[in-house]
Amino acid sequence: MTLARLTAYGIALTAAFLVFILANGLPGGPIFWNLLWADIPSALLMLVMLLVGHWYGDQRSGDGAWVEQMLRALDRNRYAAAAALWLVLCAGSLWVYRNHPLSMDEYAAVFQARVFAAGAMHGTFPPDLLDYLIPPDFQNNFLMVNRATGAVMSAYWPGYSLLLAPFVWLDIPWACNPTLVAMSFLLIGRVARDLADSPYAAGWAMLFALASPAFVANGIAYYSMPAHLLFNLAFAWLLLVPTPLRMFLAGLTGGFALVLHNPFPHAAFAIPWIVWLAVQRGRFLRNMGLLVAGYLPIALLFGAGWWVWRQQILAEALQAAVAGQQAVSLAAPDIVERMQGLLRGFIGFLHWPDVQIIYARLGGLAKLWLWAAPLLLLLAWWGARGERKPGIRLLGASALLTFLAYFLIRFDQGHGWGYRYFHSAWGVLPVLGALGVIKLARGDARRVYRQIAMLALLSLAAANAQRLVQMGAFMQAHLAQFPPRAEAGRSIVLHNGNGYYVRDLIQNDPWLRDAQTVLLVRNRADLEAVLKHYSALREVARNRYGAMAVEAGAE
Repeated sequence: MTLARLTAYGIALTAAFLVFILANGLPGGPIFWNLLWADIPSALLMLVMLLVGHWYGDQRSGDGAWVEQMLRALDRNRYAAAAALWLVLCAGSLWVYRNHPLSMDEYAAVFQARVFAAGAMHGTFPPDLLDYLIPPDFQNNFLMVNRATGAVMSAYWPGYSLLLAPFVWLDIPWACNPTLVAMSFLLIGRVARDLADSPYAAGWAMLFALASPAFVANGIAYYSMPAHLLFNLAFAWLLLVPTPLRMFLAGLTGGFALVLHNPFPHAAFAIPWIVWLAVQRGRFLRNMGLLVAGYLPIALLFGAGWWVWRQQILAEALQAAVAGQQAVSLAAPDIVERMQGLLRGFIGFLHWPDVQIIYARLGGLAKLWLWAAPLLLLLAWWGARGERKPGIRLLGASALLTFLAYFLIRFDQGHGWGYRYFHSAWGVLPVLGALGVIKLARGDARRVYRQIAMLALLSLAAANAQRLVQMGAFMQAHLAQFPPRAEAGRSIVLHNGNGYYVRDLIQNDPWLRDAQTVLLVRNRADLEAVLKHYSALREVARNRYGAMAVEAGAE
């Protein structure tokens, strides 16, 4: 393989993805296809970068010594680079992402983190306002509700919210994902350093991470995907040298990865590693025992335990209607039935791929390519191809299985920056990409290093800037679909539901402690129902999206 051929493949792939987006993207349509359409400028930018990089590598002279110096400096100053990355991402969380959970996936995690930060397990809404505080089709989908008691909690498993809770308690929730991404940046370099013999592997891997908008952009959002990336990569790193202690620690890490928000991302990533450990001759019992000893406590407590507790809270009203002794007699089989329900729920998410899912996964592949550093996917493929080191082969298998496993999930990813469904395995790409560029450089090191470094630096500056502008514009347009906000004091915001994906704006504190309470009031009947709870509202401002009101005596 030559760099010229790899570049030709990259240009062809980018052109093919551009055609796919033009044919299937849908501006103003379902959010996945709308955001795919928004990738057109990035596809054009990718083409320009690939052509400029090819010209630079072909025409410019030099021995590439500056590249080696840059890579060594990045590796040597990796902690300073991680700190700088953290500061940039914190700024982006505040000023680009507006410190606002965009989608319901993000809001559900932040909601539960606020609950945990308050020392509680669930929030409580007035039961008569549930349909206005949480859109009905979001109930028991993103947020679980008990309509009798008003108990509200996240529909997802609690791991990511537990990570987020200390940051919420410190009133800096925007710093959580930047912290996870900065740690992932360092771990990517460490894994590359451990797998490759080259002194430049860590530098290349960290440079590819910085040059990939998917890695950077998810650091300013509130998705759980940066946590999945970090814990999955830590799981793999621990098993590169599978000593008994590291296998046990890998089990602990994997157990927490299972409960971050749902177990599928880690399960798909971990299967190749678990199978590899299981088939080692004469070590099955030892290896599986150590892994299970790590997995089991966390998976039982924060996974199955959380699910059973949540079902108990949701069933409180029904149980209260049952006479005391009868309720006790029903308790034991109920646990078994609930565990069976948990298993049925997982199986229910699986679906043989139809044409729509195949198209959605091709769209995801286009996003994976366009949100990464130029040529990164091809370099990762080349880095893993033909390798015999177990760690390299297993990383490649984890990435491939993660991509293929989501063909069995019946949803497109909806909201998300880059290909969110793959992000749990994304940390593999810069590591294998570093191996790929080192392998490719054996034929023409000077040109390869110059061209790949220039592509990465162009992407670091131009592609990241373009994506941050794109995200900022989307957030601005989204938040503009809001009724007038009060400058100070407590207010009731009545949103009429007009706009594009505006129900995601119906976000409230778990106990309605914030200065503003936001309700979805779509018609006169909704307003009359709300006025039964807020009997003395006075409207003070209005626009096309609804009204802002205050209660009498609260001004």
